[in-house]
Amino acid sequence: MDNKIYLLCFFMIYLIPSIYASSGDRSPFYQKCLKKCKKLNCTSDADFTEEAAALRDTSCKVVMWDCHDECRYHCMWRTVNVFNENGYDLPKFHGKWPFKRVMCLQEPTSVFASFLNLASTMYMHKEIWMTFRVTEAPMVPFWHMFIMVCELAWVWSMIFHARDTLLTEFMDYSLALAMVMMLFVSAVVRLLYEHRLLRVLLVLPLVSYYVAHVIYLHEGRVDYDYNMKVNVFFGVSAGLLWLGWCWQQYRRGLSYPWRLLLFCVWSGSALTLELVDGPPLLGWDTHALWHLTTAPLPLLFYKFVIEDVKHLQIKQKEREIKTL
Repeated sequence: MDNKIYLLCFFMIYLIPSIYASSGDRSPFYQKCLKKCKKLNCTSDADFTEEAAALRDTSCKVVMWDCHDECRYHCMWRTVNVFNENGYDLPKFHGKWPFKRVMCLQEPTSVFASFLNLASTMYMHKEIWMTFRVTEAPMVPFWHMFIMVCELAWVWSMIFHARDTLLTEFMDYSLALAMVMMLFVSAVVRLLYEHRLLRVLLVLPLVSYYVAHVIYLHEGRVDYDYNMKVNVFFGVSAGLLWLGWCWQQYRRGLSYPWRLLLFCVWSGSALTLELVDGPPLLGWDTHALWHLTTAPLPLLFYKFVIEDVKHLQIKQKEREIKTL
């Protein structure tokens, strides 16, 4: 059974389509436009000339768009118009679909959807704080750490979609994987709740792998295709582990994991939006829609967590009574 699960994980990973070079930024029109724009509006250190600086949007100053970024943005839309006039499909630029800025946010719909995920996560974090004392409830310290990783991931998702730079890309990729791997770790920790040593022996290699992956990203070899495969592998594996645990609980007559079951099915279905990678419609591409559909998931998952901690508390009290 275990071998079949791992084979399924690897099979799903290689269903992900390869990422090809973007046609928009490679087009001669875009390259010529970019060269001319930089010559007319930018200084040698990517700052604005006095004339160009006077025309800058105030919000773009806050988000720190430099002159080269502004040229890339405006030439991108000129290139899109040329592609449309000649009947070509909407092109990508530097691996991304073109989006109209709102308050100089690069991908405004993804920023909004990431904010919704952050808001629902923070709301449930407050619920857990108010429901349990950290020192008196099983697994609660772990769940606080889990939620804080998720909150950081969504904060950096907002920042990255607002402004794509090497730093924001690195932080978004690193913390997105941390969130996915924490979901996998949480399944391992819960399945092996009664076996502390085995938990440690399994979690330590996962931590080592994560550190190695972050170092790989930090050294400048950001490979979107590889990074996506790693995320999908751990995400799918976590879902399968949690589904197996749900099945065990239902066989024991416990019904409270229904929220976790719905969470796994919902998140797995939503993942298809990320793998399809369709062009934007009314400012929403499939990536932004993926984030939007995951916004209610923290409400489901952490409601399950609260019920599960209560269940563990009852079992703990029963063991304490038996030892008296």
